[in-house]
Parts: sequence; C-alpha cells; structure tokens
Amino acid sequence: MQVEYLRAGLAMGDREKRPPVVLALGYFDGVHEGHEKVIETARETAETIGAETGVLTFNPHPRTVLAKEYEGVDYPELTPLPEKEDRIRALAVDRLYVVTFDKTLASLSPQQFVDQYIIPLHAVHVVAGFDFSYGQYGKGNMETLPAQARGRFETTVVTKWEQGGEKVSSTRIRQCIDAGELEEARALLKRPHAVRGEVVEGDKRGRELGFPTANIVPGHTYVVPPAGVYCVNVRMDGRDYPAVCNFGYRPTFHDQQPEPVIEAHLLAFNENIYGKQVELQWLKMLRPEEKYDSAAALIAQMEEDKRDAMHYFGIER
Repeated sequence: MQVEYLRAGLAMGDREKRPPVVLALGYFDGVHEGHEKVIETARETAETIGAETGVLTFNPHPRTVLAKEYEGVDYPELTPLPEKEDRIRALAVDRLYVVTFDKTLASLSPQQFVDQYIIPLHAVHVVAGFDFSYGQYGKGNMETLPAQARGRFETTVVTKWEQGGEKVSSTRIRQCIDAGELEEARALLKRPHAVRGEVVEGDKRGRELGFPTANIVPGHTYVVPPAGVYCVNVRMDGRDYPAVCNFGYRPTFHDQQPEPVIEAHLLAFNENIYGKQVELQWLKMLRPEEKYDSAAALIAQMEEDKRDAMHYFGIER
C-alpha cells in the first residue's frame, strides 16, 4: 500500500497524472466492522471496473482543531494514525491518502473540498457511509456529493451497520471503553481494544510488594478505560502473555499523581523487558482502583486480583 500525506489541496490538472481510483472516504477511527464494510465496498467496486482501491482519511482528529477544549492537545483515539495505517493495509488497499486536518481544510466549502481533494486524485467512484460529511460546518454529505462531482465520478452510500439493534460507531465503542465495558467494545471492534507503547523502568514498587510489573508508556494518546484493575494480554515479539494490570493513579502511595500509569504484572513470566515495544490488549475489568490503608491490605487485594486473572485465563496456580 502506498501512503501519501496531503498537506494542501491539489490542482485539477493532477487528475490525469494519477491512476483511476475508487475512493473510500472517512475518518475511520477504530477501523471497526462498519468502516471495513465501506472499504470492502470500494475494493469490490474497484475490482469490477479495473481501478485501484484508495482510502482517504484525515489527521489529526477534527476535534483537535475545532473543539476549544482540545486546542493544542491530542484528542484520544481508538487507533492513532500508525495503527490505522496498519489496519487499512490489511484490507488490501492500494493507496492511502492522509489529509492534514487544519483550519484551512475546515474552512473549505463542500465544492472546494471535492475540487481540491477528490477530483484531482482521479477518483472515478467514491464510497462512504450514510453519515459522512465534508466541507465547512459539515454542509456536504452523501446527498450533495453527486451534484458536486462535476460528472467525474459516481457514488455509493453504505447503509448503517448495526449490532444488537444499534449502529456500530466509533462513538459507541468509546462509550463502552469509558464505562469499562471492554467485552462489549471487543464485540463491536471484533478484537480487543489495545494500546501500543514501550516498557520503561518504574519506581519498582510492584517488585517490592511481590508483584513485579511492566510499566508501559503509550506512544500516542489513546482512548482508555477508567482507573482500575484489568485482565489484559501483552503482545511482545509476536507472542501473547496474559497479565493482570493496574491502570490508574496509585492512590495508596500517591496523593496527587497527575497522569495514570499502566502497570502490567505478567503471569508466569519473569524476564527483563525494559525497552521492549509491546501491545497491551484490554480484556476485562476486574474492579475500580481503590486506596488502601496499608501496604499489607493492598498486597492482599493484589493476591485476590491475581487469582481472579488466573481464573479468567484458565491458568492453574
């Protein structure tokens, strides 16, 4: 898959310099089943008419630019751009176009967006979900797109994708994760929600308590569940390691820790993995994070958490 980063609009004359492409449009955060349906529809159309399959997405998230509360701050995502690229590549896409979302792009009229980003890419057919919008204030949509195509491309609208009678959407998945409903999020994503990061050296508090942990610092800003204790899977060097993870502010030892910390205790594993790049998959919430009166009380609870995690994974002590 060829990836092209578009930081400014293109000229109409660029169209004939590029191969014909069937273009799937969307932000595709999470690349969930509904998104896959849009991309698969584009791929099937491309195979039918003998064109390449392309996906056009945006970076950063529009809220980073448009929402005051996220000004200058990365908006938490289900799949930051590197992971989004990986998942789209796995769907047999020929070309990925990543458009820089900034205030200039946000100010374009719907027709200007089509003229600068869709027509010049030599789109001969455009596919998007029923609720895709574009142009300033989102005034452009899949009803207005055919009229703005200037006769250069056709369009296909992918209808709402549902599960359990509700639309599968990035918003719904975010809500599940925010509530700690990780199994529901997994059902909607068709995989566990995960974060990628590096194992770094911590304060070794877990080791002192008899529970050595891998402190994982995410490489991007992710949607994360609430502070608590979780059954997780740590993927490292192509292998999966079951673990129990404390995610939070460690209130028993810290009164005002500013940022939550990911500490994963790998079950049946005891090796030095500092500096390793890992993927932590959130599987099940065991309990919320709590403050304990003493280290002994915390250790007793950690023993119980470990037993619960081993039971979840079917590991005998």
